[in-house]
Formats: sequence, C-alpha cells, structure tokens
Amino acid sequence: MTMIKKLISLLAVSAVAAAGAPAGTIVEPSEPMAWRFAHPEAQILAGVDFRKLAETGDGRQIREQFVAALGAPMLAQAERLLLSSVEESSGKRSDVLILSGSFSLAQLRKLAMSEGARLMPYKGLEIAAPAGAAAGDPHLAWITGPGGGTTVLIGTRPAIQAAAERSKALVESLASVNPLFGRARDLGKQYPVWVSCETVPRGFGPKTLDRYAEDAADGEMDGFDVGIQVGKTAGLNLRIWTTSEATADEVLKLLQGAVGSPDRFVLSPWLAQLQGAIEDSTLVLGAPMEAGTVAGRVGPLLAAFALPVNLKPAAPAPDPGLAVRANVEASVPMTGMPSVTQAASAAPVYPPAPPPKKLFVRIEGMDDGVRDIPYSDKP
Repeated sequence: MTMIKKLISLLAVSAVAAAGAPAGTIVEPSEPMAWRFAHPEAQILAGVDFRKLAETGDGRQIREQFVAALGAPMLAQAERLLLSSVEESSGKRSDVLILSGSFSLAQLRKLAMSEGARLMPYKGLEIAAPAGAAAGDPHLAWITGPGGGTTVLIGTRPAIQAAAERSKALVESLASVNPLFGRARDLGKQYPVWVSCETVPRGFGPKTLDRYAEDAADGEMDGFDVGIQVGKTAGLNLRIWTTSEATADEVLKLLQGAVGSPDRFVLSPWLAQLQGAIEDSTLVLGAPMEAGTVAGRVGPLLAAFALPVNLKPAAPAPDPGLAVRANVEASVPMTGMPSVTQAASAAPVYPPAPPPKKLFVRIEGMDDGVRDIPYSDKP
C-alpha cells in the first residue's frame, strides 16, 4: 500500500470541514512551536515523542506501529507528532496531524511526486494532493517557518489551510486560553505518548459512565488524560478531572462496577489491573505493563483516539457473543474497536419441490373411446 493511500485510509474518519482561522494563535517561545498549528479551542490533543520511544525496546515497537501507518521515509525524519482535533459549528470534526523534525523539502517533494500527488501552493504552504483527491480527503502538506524548520501537516485541505493561517496569527499563550494545552505541556514532560481531552469520551468506559458524563450538570467533569510510560516501569496512567471529590468517587464506583461486565469497551482489558486514588477532585489511576507487551496493549487504545497506528498482527477477535462498543459521538473522534457482533449465518431455506407430473399416452379410435395409459420413462 502506498504512503498516500495509507494516509487516506487512516484519516478517513477525519472531518471534512474546517472553519476560517480564528484570530490570534502564534504561541509564546516557551510553548512548543507545533502548537502554532493547533486549534486554540481544541477538544483533544495527543502527542508522540518518537525520539524517546526509540530509547527502549517497547518504545521502538510502538514507533513501528506509526511507521507502518505513515511510512518509513516520513518517520525517519519525524521527531514529534501532535494531533489537534475540534468539533466545528457544523458538527463535523476537523483533525490535523502536525509532524515536526528534520524534514528535507527535496525528499518530501520527491516522495509526493513518486506517489502521483499534485503539488499546490497556498500562502507559503505546499500541499500534496493525492491523485483524484477531493478537498475533504486527507492531504499531505509542509510549511517552512521563519527559523527555517519545516513542519508537515496531514488532514483535509480546509483543515491544513486553516492550520497554516493559525500559525501566522499571534496570541500570548495557548495554555492561558485552553486548559488542554497546559495539561498537554505537563503530559509531554512525563510521557512519550499522551492524550488529553475535554471529557471521558463515549465508548472509552462502560455505558454507565457514558450516561453519567452526558447527564453531568454544572461542569462536574473537567477533563480526561492518558499517559503511556515505557521503559523499566512501563504502564498506563489515567487522570479524570472533576470538580469535587464526590464526583470523582462516583466515577470510581462506576468503573469498579464494570469489572467483569460482558459489555466491551476500550478500557475493558485494563479494568481488573487499574489501581489508584482520589487526589483532591481528580481520579488518578494506573496499570503496569510487562516488557514486550506494551505495543500490543496500547496500540488499540491509541487507534481508538484516531492516532495513526497500524496494528499488526491484528489482534484476535473477542468472543462473537460480546458487542464491542467504542464509537465516539461526543468530544473525541475515536474509531474504537470494531464491532464483532455478527448474526449467525442461517442455512438457506428453499420451497418444497413440486410433486412430479404424471405422464399419459392418449389412444384414440378404440371401440371404447379415448384411453389414457400411464407412461413411465423407466424401463
């Protein structure tokens, strides 16, 4: 599969629309330069530090999942990845993958042209449109900043154009505008792979948690963070931010009640191992992972957040009798685990065959009139 085709298949869940760039989004020097392209009202931010992943065996296996998705030529030059996602007023999602590193413009152009892409300039942005691609299909683009560094963007054409416009605007600090950026800064210091979003996404936990998050009044839930640690102390780390200890305790009880539930969701394989406590109004949970198992365990979790990972080999299908539910309709564009509930193939039912038609030989001109004598083709 070619790189461009991989991008199309991976990002097909991304939204088609991106609204005009809001005023003011260049960040202060103390914030990562990649944030210039992120949406200031992002409802999900996710980051990957490929350099840190390369330091451990488990990290390299996670990195290979990104290589399998985006292609080795792209990941050979990428140092970090940032995913910015926001729901537009139309109700559709606008997602942009932002790759930073030591990219070569000549190699990017050669790679795009070898895949039959059409290069289009846009206000300092060079867009590689896959052959036959519409505006709403995933595109590959790159832009060179004032300091000479090149940033690669992946998303729909309107989304990456809006991201390029945002990079030229000015704001003092995104962390002061949106708490997700402040949490993202802290998560990036601790974990090579992390996700931060506004709330616990639908389908990530049990249905009871979905209903609780939907019915929570007065902003009782402030956010949801995931951190993946690799190395000697590999583990999954979760933080559910709430506004009171009572709310955090209620969320904890909902998760505890889902242990052993036949309902399947993203956290199902982790619930029995999760341990933690309530710190002020934040539910802090963690689960250890054995060396050599990290990539296999966190790969489906990262794919659930629409991060570009290619899981190979494919995980064995769960019990067909269990419905796997992980479809986000609210704040996060999760693809989740596919539903494996299938109706049993019924044997075809045919109408009964009609009885064989009786054959007769008719003899006329006899003294007793016309006679019909039964006929058989058997000897």
